Amino acid sequence: MGSPKALLPYRSRPLIAHQIANAAPHRPVWLAADNHRYPDTAPARYLPDQLPNKQGALSAIAPALAQAQAQGYAGLYILSCDTLIPPEALIAELNAAADSPVFAQGITALQDGDQLLPLLAHWSAQLAGSLKTAVAQGNKRVQHYVKSQPHQTLPLPAPWRNIAHFNTPQEYAQAQHTAQQLNIYADAKF
Repeated sequence: MGSPKALLPYRSRPLIAHQIANAAPHRPVWLAADNHRYPDTAPARYLPDQLPNKQGALSAIAPALAQAQAQGYAGLYILSCDTLIPPEALIAELNAAADSPVFAQGITALQDGDQLLPLLAHWSAQLAGSLKTAVAQGNKRVQHYVKSQPHQTLPLPAPWRNIAHFNTPQEYAQAQHTAQQLNIYADAKF
């Protein structure tokens, strides 16, 4: 799309700034950006990827899971930067499955039809060791890793279909239009 998706503008601010402003009042925010730093990210904390040179989402998630486990957190809410779903709305949706043993032991992800969305998910801190090992062994395929672990899915809410992820300028334009109709981030405080 020509620039990092985290920096795409929405309502005059980068996407990442909206995500952080939405989540930071309620919980710690950790960013995985392979040693890249974005503007407007305070008070978020950057964590290094397990492997250098942008080797994928699993390499980014592994240190965050280890950090969560070390700090006594039960897990992480994973939110990719190419979404207009507000973090707190995603968390509320995922928490509908919080009483399930899989939520405590594995991965709870949204699913859009047949498409698993593991970067819109809750990952249990109990996976820290197995994920670190998988990454060290060269596993870079998120879908493969998720399917090898205890996991469950929740249907992507229909209003979120156009804002869940985007890969082209046209998809982003549609996501912005839908997000504005849904009044997403209209009351953002910076």
